[in-house]
Amino acid sequence: MVLMTFKNIEAFITYSEARLSKGRFGFDHFKKAMEDLGNPQYQTKCVHIGGTNGKGSTTNYLRSILQEAGYKVGTFTSPHLIVHNDRIRINDVYISDDQLLTYGNRFYAFIESNNLSMFEIDMLFAVTYFNEQKVDFALYEVGLGGRLDATNIVTPLLSIITTIGFDHMELLGNTLKLIAGEKAGIIKDKVPLLTAEPKKGCLSVFSEVCARHDSALIQLSQIKKLSTQEGLSYGYHGLTIHLSTLALYQIKNSATAFEAALFLRKVGVSIDDQAICEGLAKAEWKGRFEKVSDQPLIILDGAHNSHGIAALKESVKRLPQPIFVVFSALKDKETDKMIGQMLDVTPHLIVTEFDFYRASTVELLAKDFPVEKIKDPKEAIKKAILRSKGGSLLITGSLYFISEVRQKILPELLGKQL
Repeated sequence: MVLMTFKNIEAFITYSEARLSKGRFGFDHFKKAMEDLGNPQYQTKCVHIGGTNGKGSTTNYLRSILQEAGYKVGTFTSPHLIVHNDRIRINDVYISDDQLLTYGNRFYAFIESNNLSMFEIDMLFAVTYFNEQKVDFALYEVGLGGRLDATNIVTPLLSIITTIGFDHMELLGNTLKLIAGEKAGIIKDKVPLLTAEPKKGCLSVFSEVCARHDSALIQLSQIKKLSTQEGLSYGYHGLTIHLSTLALYQIKNSATAFEAALFLRKVGVSIDDQAICEGLAKAEWKGRFEKVSDQPLIILDGAHNSHGIAALKESVKRLPQPIFVVFSALKDKETDKMIGQMLDVTPHLIVTEFDFYRASTVELLAKDFPVEKIKDPKEAIKKAILRSKGGSLLITGSLYFISEVRQKILPELLGKQL
């Protein structure tokens, strides 16, 4: 095989992203490929984070706590929001173009011979980067499901499953118990599972799988004294936690990270109370109830399924009226339910499209709902900005859509980089 040399980062990213749907849903081939490399994923202590919603935010909150405690922390998350590099970070700093390009050339023959998908390439690079940079901890966010996800090659100190909702049903099953079973596939022998999931049916699945693996099941404690004055504050394990967000759903995600930090403390990781409080207060996660403009007030939120929209609704109701929404989603989502949920909050809803092979169309989204159809996302957002002056504009749906809006559309319309 002739060794390809990528001359620049654009060439490598184009090559990698063209492999987005290569391979298959299942990770046996990737597990074997990593075995051929000597299983480098076992060299660094790690935590594995899955769930339907909140896993990216939970990863970021735990990263911030560990970083505040003085540790060097690698994070692997997806999809990217700004540039491909933001999937792989150390202490919240993206992997550089030069480093990505170096790995692209180093592993090209390996990628081709093992027919790796884009996500598997990213995971391979994340593992390699974290090892070579000697991070203290790596935090791996599950991409899709759990049992068959490429991240499931790791053996963590702790497994986390945030919550369970309906998503990717064509691959994971059409009941919450079936989906919970797929997510529970990340549970390993004698590795405790922490979950924020309250539903009894899902918990029974977790309990059964944990028993089979001799793994402890840890649930969240009671969250107390919620305050929404000047940001969000709540009480947990005797500490008062302040968050730099107005998104109510982040309370549970941050509490999950708090609980994970307590577990790590129990197994000998030095994390004091101040690191927990400061870490949670400082953490910010772009694209999750992110305020990107004051005049007009514009909020971006990647609520990419009905479970995410349900969590988002309570925060949206607190925004200044009138509230306008621009929405787009992938075609494999429960978009009817999502649009119905948004119409419970506001009658001012515009559906639009974006350029992605799994994206839905305005016709499929709108159906017979009382919504406005504007195919061009830039035009949809431009109109919504004009109409929402004095009120609020929420741009929500697929994280791929939010990424395009954040990178391209809003900088053009607002005249500034976000």
